Amino acid sequence: MAVVQISKIQIRRGQKNQGSGLPQLSSGELGWAIDTQELYVGNGAVSEGAPRVGNTKVLTEHDNLFTLIDTYAYRINDPYVVTGDSATNPVRRTLQDRLDDTVTGRAFGLNGIEGADATVKLQNAIDQLYLNSSSLGTSQSRVCLQLEPGVYSLNGTVFLPPYTTIVGAGADKTIIKKTTSGDIFRTENQLTIGASKSTRADDSGSSVLNQARNIRLEGLTLQTTQANSQGLVLQSCKDSIFKDIHIHGTWTSGDTIPSDYSTDIGIVLNSLSGSVETTGNLFEKVEVHGFGYGVMSNWDINNNKWNNCKFDGLGYGFVFGVDMVIGAPSTGQSTGPVNNSITHSDFSSINYHGIWINNGTYNTSSNNTFVLVGNDGSSDANPNTSIIKFVQVGNSTTDDYFARTKEMSYTPANMTGKVYWPEVENSGVWSWKESHSITVSRGTDIKAIRLPQYIHQSFEIDYMLVSPSYSSTRNGKLSITINSTDGDIEFNDEFHFTGIETYLEAIKFNVNKSDEDGDATSDTINITYTSTMPVDDQTKMTFTVTNKQT
Repeated sequence: MAVVQISKIQIRRGQKNQGSGLPQLSSGELGWAIDTQELYVGNGAVSEGAPRVGNTKVLTEHDNLFTLIDTYAYRINDPYVVTGDSATNPVRRTLQDRLDDTVTGRAFGLNGIEGADATVKLQNAIDQLYLNSSSLGTSQSRVCLQLEPGVYSLNGTVFLPPYTTIVGAGADKTIIKKTTSGDIFRTENQLTIGASKSTRADDSGSSVLNQARNIRLEGLTLQTTQANSQGLVLQSCKDSIFKDIHIHGTWTSGDTIPSDYSTDIGIVLNSLSGSVETTGNLFEKVEVHGFGYGVMSNWDINNNKWNNCKFDGLGYGFVFGVDMVIGAPSTGQSTGPVNNSITHSDFSSINYHGIWINNGTYNTSSNNTFVLVGNDGSSDANPNTSIIKFVQVGNSTTDDYFARTKEMSYTPANMTGKVYWPEVENSGVWSWKESHSITVSRGTDIKAIRLPQYIHQSFEIDYMLVSPSYSSTRNGKLSITINSTDGDIEFNDEFHFTGIETYLEAIKFNVNKSDEDGDATSDTINITYTSTMPVDDQTKMTFTVTNKQT
């Protein structure tokens, strides 16, 4: 009968990091490090032919090959690129280091597949990168999280601590889509590091040293599917950049606009106090669409800039300081928004004011375009509010374009029976951006130009009259001053003339007020003319308008 013998073979074993550690193994002897799960074989003696005495590690499933590959060097075969001290000594790095240069959402399980809730994974990626206790406060922690194209669905708010940098593939390519009410993104201080991540740090603990700051969002779309929600909330956030971002809500013209100014807002800017403010932020190529309020702040914010942005399909555009009581600096409501600027941006299809600043000064609107603004969903020929409303003195508009001006001032079909709501209300001083032109034909008491009347104000109209057929050129200024208390109006026309003397006073201007809506109160200023020029004359009048209000 055959004899079956089973033998058990064991190799030397022990703990690498305990006691005397890994011993010198004999030639060809195997040794297993239980604690590190590593396998070694003895090199043997030099007398046996070994290159050196020692142990050689055997690769197993527990080894990270990426950390063992250290041959990567940038353009290693290019003799014209020297990365090290010399061409023969390039800088070499592990493959692991090279791969970790860029952090993508996929490293944290974010795949951009719509419907799969990404809230926890996205927040975890942000917390691990920017609130990691081992790297917090170091420049090495300020990496860039890249999100590939796709739809990242959220059922909760994602918080952005200091130095958060998220770059997508571009607006309408990388889409953050929130399917529940509330904020999509909200900035926060860095105090969450000391708390449970499930409980975010409150802004009450913010200081100039730990507040939200140096955040960068770029190449993203933020979309909410729920009414009365907010897109981006800056909570005591400073020195941050938001670029190539689209923010979409659900509001459409005819929907109710919340009257408490606290919800249904594209961008919210809040401040804790006069020292911990939302300040120094830049919005570049940001679009806001489908909210009751495009941009809202009822706090002390300053030096924030919007450039080359678009605001459309909104109830209001910018609303500053409409729900605040000016008080002590400690409340964050000492001055209201100050020194903020909106430049080279487009406003369109906004039901009420494009810019409304109730509290706050030295805010500027410059080189912006306003089309279909302040008409409650109607055309520029049917306005119902001013386009820009400044309540406090010191805010300004410069070189802004208003589509309303042509429609309401000198388009014949709209010059009777329609109140001329002002482009700018309570501005101090503002001027029409561009020159305008009309034809002055022979006739008596013909409406030439209309202007809005609603307050103590004056107008200066610089004009040039040139007849293409007759020798008549006139350069002048019409001055109009209105006292709204008693209705008095003063008018003056000063000019210089060259040409045939017969035509010196052939065109005479006058001014009157009218009640276009029939409520027994004058609401519109009419500049009329009487021309005794020849019947076939078609004098061109080119003019600009400057308005002073108080």
